[in-house]
This record gives sequence, C-alpha cells and structure tokens, in this order.
Amino acid sequence: MDQNTSKHADPEATRYTRNALTRTSIGKTVSDHGAAQMDMVALRAYRLGRVQEQLRKNDIPAILLADPIMSRYATGIRNMQPWSMHANNRCALVPAEGKAILFEYGGSEHLGDNLETVEISLPSKGRYNLDSKTYEGGKSWAEYIMSFLPPQKTGKRRLAVDSRVEYFTGLHLQNAGIDVIAGGRMLSDAQMIKSADEIQCIMASLSIAEVALYRIKQAIEPGKSEIDLWSILEATNVEFGGEYIDTRLLSSGHRTNPWYQEATDRIVRPRELVALDTDMIGPFGYDADVSRTFLCPSGRPSGEQRTLYRTAYDQLHHNLELIRAGASFREMSEKAYDLPERFKEQMMPMTWHGVGLCGQGPTIVGRGHHEKYGEEGVLEEGMVLSCESYCGEVGGSEGVKLEQQVVVTKDGYQLLSDFPFEEELLGREF
Repeated sequence: MDQNTSKHADPEATRYTRNALTRTSIGKTVSDHGAAQMDMVALRAYRLGRVQEQLRKNDIPAILLADPIMSRYATGIRNMQPWSMHANNRCALVPAEGKAILFEYGGSEHLGDNLETVEISLPSKGRYNLDSKTYEGGKSWAEYIMSFLPPQKTGKRRLAVDSRVEYFTGLHLQNAGIDVIAGGRMLSDAQMIKSADEIQCIMASLSIAEVALYRIKQAIEPGKSEIDLWSILEATNVEFGGEYIDTRLLSSGHRTNPWYQEATDRIVRPRELVALDTDMIGPFGYDADVSRTFLCPSGRPSGEQRTLYRTAYDQLHHNLELIRAGASFREMSEKAYDLPERFKEQMMPMTWHGVGLCGQGPTIVGRGHHEKYGEEGVLEEGMVLSCESYCGEVGGSEGVKLEQQVVVTKDGYQLLSDFPFEEELLGREF
C-alpha cells in the first residue's frame, strides 16, 4: 500500500513489487535478490544506530543534518529530496541517545508521523539568508535549535553538523554558545558498513539499472541521440518505483574520450562506441552505480576499439581481485592495475569508492596516486564498493568505461552487478 493511501503505511513505501522485473532477459528477478525479505523498520534502526554509535564514540551529544541524504540515512525521512538538495528549509537533529527531531518544510510535517526513528516533526523556521545582515533572525534560529539539544553536564555545549550546514548557520550557532564540530567523517564512517537489508535495497536498484542497460543496448542504432538513450534509464527507473538519477553520464563516439561528458542531442553513428554510468537512485533510495560500453551497429568493432575494451576489462578485473576484508587502501593502490603508458594520462585516479544512498566513502585511488590523493584505512566486511575502469588515450578517437558494484566479504567480494560484458568487443568469436 502506498503512503499516500494510508497514514499507517510505511513512510518508505514503494510500488516496487516482487514480480516487477520478470521482463528482463538477463535472468535476474526481484526474488533472486530476496527483496520480499526487506525489513524497513530494522533497516532504519540499524542506520540510526550507526550514526549514534559515532556520536557516542566522539563524545558528541547530537548532530544537525541539513543534507537530505544524511537526514534520510539517519531517520528514513524522504521529503522532496532533490529539491531539498538546493533549499535551506529542512534539517534533522539526531541525538546520541533516543529519537530524532525533524524540522520540516511547513505543511509536510506529517511525513514523519509513522517513523519509529522520530520523536517529533516540527515546522522548520528556515535558514534563508542567515547572513551578517540578518543577525537577529539567525540568532533566533540558533536559539530555537539550542532549545532541543540534549542536556550536557559541564562545559560548552557541543553539536556536530554535516557539510550542508553553511557558514553563516554555523556562525550563528557558535555565537549562541555552541561548540560546532565537523561531522562529515563520523557520517562517512557510519555509512560504510551495510546491513543485510541495505544490501537487498542496493540489489533492487541494480536489478532495475540492469533492465535499463538491456533496453538501452537494444535501442542503440544509428540516428538515436544520446538523450534518447539516456532517457531510457530515467524512464525505467521511474517505471519500477525508482527516484532520480545523479548524473547524465552517457556519451558516444568521440565524446567518450575523455570521460565525464553528459548526454547531449548528438546523434549516434554506425560502429561508434556508446558508454554510460548509471548513477541511479532506485526505489529505496540506494545507488546503482555500474558502467558499460556498447557498440552501435552495424559491422564489427575496429582493432582499436577492441584494444580499448580489453584493456579496461583487464583493469577492472585485476582491481576487483584486490578486494578483500583487511586489505589496506595503500596496499590496494600499490597493487592496482598498471595501465599501458599511452593510457595513463587519462586514467581515473578514483579506482574504488563506497556506495550507499549515494556515491560515498571510502575513496581508494589507483596506482601512483595514493601519496597525493589517498586516504588511510582498511576494507571491512559489509562495505559496498564500485570498482571503476576507464581506458582512453589523449587525442584518441574513443574511450571505454566499465564498472562493477560489489560487497566486501571475509574471503574477497560478492558481485552485486552481473550485466554481461560485450563478447564481440572483447575479441571473442561467437
């Protein structure tokens, strides 16, 4: 039942159903991933507990979350999420013990009514224009937030904030007597280890993304535009109850090199490569982040196209085999695939990264990049990673992007994405 038809429905309800994906020809259905076994109450309790564990570990009584993704992670609230990413109305106060307090866009407070993670949902006073010219308004807002802070025994009152709490908001909190602490690392650490229910949500998103990949592959033909093809991903996600797409990374022909070019009205031509990265937020808010590269018919791929594809494929699978619980980020970087010299200038420094409600930490870089960009840490069982590869020469005509999503296990990894690779581009005869 939809949350719009019953006030007793789960606030994260979705029209995603057990048999929704039986049309895919690649053999994956919802039942394969056990989607019917998802326990959303347990999922929310686990996520709130992870945040509160970090607060207690750092001796911080509460954290103020202005990022709608972080609010959703900690409480389960989903309220106009893409709009909230560029508006300053909504926030959530999460204590180290007990339930959260939501400050919601006026008139939408009822969306938190059935969330067992929430103590109360109140209309937000808003943080618009809390700059140096509106000091009194900002002071009033800070005092309002302070009135909900848990009591502290001694010393200055401490409050962590996420990265979306902007400068002047933080300044007003400080002026009101709050010791404001950056909470980004705590939130990143909290989200790194996924519960079984989170894994099921991720698998549901991947199932839909792979239906879209199948449809896109079937639709590629001369005369289609990049936008035509990208829209299939968007439409498929919406069709099965998904939410939004983080990027528009689909390119063709010469626009596949270099990478990071979003879809345009460019028309695809015969025997060109078409590459895309899904970056798809599915029906439970979790990210399906996989990449594939296809060949537009008709005709056989060129030798250079096969070289690009085989190199990216080898890079991807070499780096996948480095994933195991206990592996250090530094060790992974040092052992990462060594691209041929002509492709190194355009290699992607970020080789592995965490995935949850969005792309997230940890970020683990490839060979030669650890000293400049790397962070220290080790892989832990239950982390979900995307492993990325890209192969394209500076000045080259095309490039190939591939990516897989996995969960780290004690013995290595479990592949979560299993859309097939292109046998013809690998140079294998049928």
